[in-house]
Amino acid sequence: MQLDLAKFADAAACRRWAAEEIDAAAGRARSRYLTTVPGQEATYTAKYAQAQAYIAAAYPADTTPYPWVAQEASRTGMTPTQAADRIKATGDAWANVIGPAIEGLRIGGKDGLEARLTIPDVLTHCRSVIAALEAV
Repeated sequence: MQLDLAKFADAAACRRWAAEEIDAAAGRARSRYLTTVPGQEATYTAKYAQAQAYIAAAYPADTTPYPWVAQEASRTGMTPTQAADRIKATGDAWANVIGPAIEGLRIGGKDGLEARLTIPDVLTHCRSVIAALEAV
């Protein structure tokens, strides 16, 4: 993180830089939990939706309508029930705890920049937000 106060023309420039740093820190936090390659987000979404549907259907023996669950079970040696439960538990943790925590810190951190009127205050706030994101 840049700490040289002289590199900023004014507090507004520092706030713009800090907003980018906060976004980058949120991205790093997300990447500790998600695989960040093209197409993976869609894969997670599809798997999670199918696992939820399979569970809501009371774990039917016929997994034909649930290829994500069936393939994960087949390739891991799990039963479809175990695979669906694992997919759902992972998705629930992301959707209900981890993802919202990261996004709340990111948005709150960026929104909090406007109240910082000096470069040192902006940098202190930015460091605090980044430390919180690193702790997630």
